[in-house]
Amino acid sequence: MCFIASTTIQMRDAAKSGMLDGFILEYQTYMNATDLKDDYVFTPFGVRHDSPLYALGDLPKDKLDIIKNFTEFVEEDKYQKLAKEKGFNHLNDYKSEIGAVKGSDLISAQKLWKEKKNGSKSIAAVFVTDVSGSMAGQPLNRLKESLLKGQKYLGRDNSIGLVSYSDTVHINLPIGKYDTNQQSMFVGSVNSLQASGGTATFDGIVVALKMLQDKVALDPNIKPIIFVLSDGETNQGYSLQDIKGLIENYKIPIYTIGYNANIKALQSISSINEAASINADTDDVVYKIGNLFNVQM
Repeated sequence: MCFIASTTIQMRDAAKSGMLDGFILEYQTYMNATDLKDDYVFTPFGVRHDSPLYALGDLPKDKLDIIKNFTEFVEEDKYQKLAKEKGFNHLNDYKSEIGAVKGSDLISAQKLWKEKKNGSKSIAAVFVTDVSGSMAGQPLNRLKESLLKGQKYLGRDNSIGLVSYSDTVHINLPIGKYDTNQQSMFVGSVNSLQASGGTATFDGIVVALKMLQDKVALDPNIKPIIFVLSDGETNQGYSLQDIKGLIENYKIPIYTIGYNANIKALQSISSINEAASINADTDDVVYKIGNLFNVQM
């Protein structure tokens, strides 16, 4: 029997119920999942995942110094001991039967994976942007920068739309194929965003859900996704509790990107359908968002 799990949580629940004879799981997850150890034995297979530390690109000296200092920090005995307690630095005798893989092969594999990962499905994404008064100034500027610099990862075979919200919700750009014309309108819509008023975050999400449901009704082969860019605060309209059932029912992943944000509030949205949450208040936010777009779109 072949068991297909949509999420890691679903797979673990099935394993705990005794439905699976075997399944793939990271060793660190196995070591920390006490409810699996009584029924399953971990058998190492494939390439080790040892979380190596890399510095990529032509980094300035201050960032290289940070990396070196961090390396010295994690190599201290007490932190190596803590890592071992969490499931790292085990199985040191295990040797993979697979040899070292060239970087060019990894890039080719990633490209093929990205092309095939959704089968015949293309992506339809709606970006839900917070333009309330609390986003005025730097937060909104960084939000715009994130979208304008990250857009090159969106993929021409996909479709996108843009929604903004404050006291009310506005559809700045209806969902359309991300061709040259849609790209131009997307850039114009992002540049025109201005901050004022209250924060009706979940009203914005409801509008995005409706846009995507209408799109799916026209084209069942698309994969719908929502990106919420916000500071995480809500003071008007629906609450998370009001629409949580709706989000669960539609099963649309909602990725959140926080600017000067209440990250926990955003994580509570993303966790409903196992999406990711990014803290944008870091120097590499465009890189992180680019990676997120690259993987999802």
